[in-house]
Amino acid sequence: MPTNVPTSLAVPRFIGSQDPQVTMRHIREILATHNSHGLNLDAPWLDQVFSAYQQPHRYFHTLDHLRNICDLIHLQVSDAEHSAQMLLAALFHDVVWYPQRKDNEEQSAQVFDQLADSLGTKLPKAVADAVHTIILTTKSQRKINALARQFHEFDCDILLHGDKVDLLAYEFQIFREFQFLSLKDYRKGRSDFFKRFSQRFPEARENMKFLIEYLERRRPRVGLYAGTFNPFHIGHFGILQKAELMFDKVILAVGLNPSKNLHHAHSEVVEQVKKLLPFHEVIFFDTLMVDLLDQITPYADVTLVRGLRNGYDLDYEMSQQCFMQEMRPDTVSVYIPCDKQYEHISSSALRSLHIFDCRGRDEIYYPHLYDYYSG
Repeated sequence: MPTNVPTSLAVPRFIGSQDPQVTMRHIREILATHNSHGLNLDAPWLDQVFSAYQQPHRYFHTLDHLRNICDLIHLQVSDAEHSAQMLLAALFHDVVWYPQRKDNEEQSAQVFDQLADSLGTKLPKAVADAVHTIILTTKSQRKINALARQFHEFDCDILLHGDKVDLLAYEFQIFREFQFLSLKDYRKGRSDFFKRFSQRFPEARENMKFLIEYLERRRPRVGLYAGTFNPFHIGHFGILQKAELMFDKVILAVGLNPSKNLHHAHSEVVEQVKKLLPFHEVIFFDTLMVDLLDQITPYADVTLVRGLRNGYDLDYEMSQQCFMQEMRPDTVSVYIPCDKQYEHISSSALRSLHIFDCRGRDEIYYPHLYDYYSG
């Protein structure tokens, strides 16, 4: 892929966030201080772990979160053996984190088991088993021992002890991680989670009450990026990245245009977009755009996002805007120009290329940011 293609989406930033290199050095220093098992901290395994925490679909489960847990262990756990075990658990407990999946903890524990022999030393079986158990119990909280419970409290420190600014920052980051859900499903799922957490940790009831009220009252700023996307290419992706700098969430709406999709199975287009963007909400619509906007506005303040390649696109969009304003006067639209290097790329041109055997050379026109996710 050309070097000028963006490689990551906009990451929400908060005061206190550090440069990743600074954060990794800080974590290494803590690990070195508590390295009672003689781990090789310069071996590739640690870089692999750090890379996992920097995957572009992560907004909360990041190096910053890992650093916070390591700081708490460093400051509050005095027993050398316990701190060493908990730091290993911290490194691996979110090494696999896909919000769509229900087996992240099991997969993370499996990664730890697979890399256990690559750490630079042979861990005693009791130590490896203890770390494995801590990772698994962050999910179920069943048959939890004292060490695992303390680790879980460190993992949930923001929910237990964060002030309102911390809680708002946390909830925004989680909202971005779960943006593949509809707004309705997200609100219900989060509300249920906050209620369960209150039951498990009564001391956090006030914080959970605050978050539930915030969740019920908040109207996120949502961009609705609609098009036929047949196929979805790097020009579309560039518009999406710019829109994500402006909105809390961007929904991809794949529309059925008879003039463009007459000879193409529309479901295949939807599946292609979902495969390229597994961490975004991708919906199908075959209605008027104004009707689609009405379906989303009960839960959010929605702005229609349109991409522009040239003046011809602008002329077309202006005429469409007139129709929408007449049928739905409160329609708001934003027009985002594509980057200069993408002006020549169009879905119709790529469909024409697809007729021939390009031997993979046309792959440069499609985003590959999430290729690491197999579903």
